[in-house]
Amino acid sequence: MRCSLLSAFLLPILAFGQAQYDARILSYEGISQVCDGMVQPRLKIMNQGSEVMFTCVVETWKNGVMDNSFNWELAVGALQDEVRQPTFPAVAVVDGDVLEFRIISVNTVADEVADGNQLEVTITDDATELSTATVMLDLGSGALCGPVSWSVNDATGAMVQSGEVALGATDEIWMTLSTNACYEIRVRLIDGGEIGDCLVRLYCEGELVHEVTSLSDGERRVGLHTGAVVGLKEESTVEPFLYPVPARDQMRLSGLRASGMVRTSIMDATGRIVRSSSNTVSGDQIIIDAQGLAPGRYLLHVQAQDLGSRPFAFVVE
Repeated sequence: MRCSLLSAFLLPILAFGQAQYDARILSYEGISQVCDGMVQPRLKIMNQGSEVMFTCVVETWKNGVMDNSFNWELAVGALQDEVRQPTFPAVAVVDGDVLEFRIISVNTVADEVADGNQLEVTITDDATELSTATVMLDLGSGALCGPVSWSVNDATGAMVQSGEVALGATDEIWMTLSTNACYEIRVRLIDGGEIGDCLVRLYCEGELVHEVTSLSDGERRVGLHTGAVVGLKEESTVEPFLYPVPARDQMRLSGLRASGMVRTSIMDATGRIVRSSSNTVSGDQIIIDAQGLAPGRYLLHVQAQDLGSRPFAFVVE
């Protein structure tokens, strides 16, 4: 009797381990925001079967109704435990739609293990609208945050740019994206990372357009819709702008048409000058040192050929 019970217990485990035709959905890698009324699904799928996977049929359901059935054909077969990221037919969506993906078969054989065959994703319509296609990503990993990885993914979910920020470090990334396009910025904790004082800010034309202050769930995704122009349209319309605000260690004043040296001074809320210096214009910008300033409101006064003397308000956190 003991032998029979042991056999009954082990047989399902052996059957699972010896499955020939078994694929598993690991995650949804497409963007999850509405883009021109559509979304382009992309899945991360692993071949868990012992047979090389050459085809895999996946059904896409929307709000409980099947939208399409797609036969994914692999030009090069996937070996056991190999992971691929196929894209699937675009689906018409609106805010709140729930997409469900179901693996049906591998190599025309019904998938042998149900575990990992289904995944649900809720679509939102909360992407940040940008005035141009040039953005700056300001990543700050405090002493209790990080390391983190970041990526920019296009409308198909394909990664177009990525990087990492070490624990306690900061990074500033300028990106020129395609105009009138949909993207998603993804910031996630690297395995084992701390979830404390993470800070991610997105700027467009010097203005803060989105801010993430917590990675408590391990990952944050921010949808973007870029504008119709790459950057500021004409030099004659360029207005100098100061960023990032609120400030941490340093800021940049961009859009200057001066050259050589410019003088700057920083006044606190009482009108007292707390810092003054001469700065060299590099390109169209100067770097302003804000390190050591106490939290509060300040005015930056700049004396430059194209500005005369002009104040710029900013805040230090």
